[in-house]
Amino acid sequence: MKRSREAGAETGRDPKADTAPVEYVIGLVSGVTGVPLSDIWATHRKDARTARARQLSMYLISVAWQWPLYRIGAAFGRDRTTVGHACRRIEDLRDDRQWDEQIERLEAYLQEIPAGLALSGGRAAR
Repeated sequence: MKRSREAGAETGRDPKADTAPVEYVIGLVSGVTGVPLSDIWATHRKDARTARARQLSMYLISVAWQWPLYRIGAAFGRDRTTVGHACRRIEDLRDDRQWDEQIERLEAYLQEIPAGLALSGGRAAR
């Protein structure tokens, strides 16, 4: 993924280092939405339900762990502007009370689990 490598070079980070915590969030979102992990990871848009699950994953990482947009983009193999768009779309959905409550629960859960603990199944990385 060219964009992913570019973002990693830009920050000095290896985007692959963020794979485990991102997979953790995607697994959580997959469980809540019923969208398969492989579909959320897909590089193409797929259907609206899948795109929404991917956007929710990006949003949760941004809000719960305060990752910058370029880092999230690198982890997903996308541009930071795509992540910004995803976050705005999810913010717009929060006007719906049911969506807001669900997102709030997911945020609270992830804020209790720092990104480093999402590595290796919940054990802190050494």
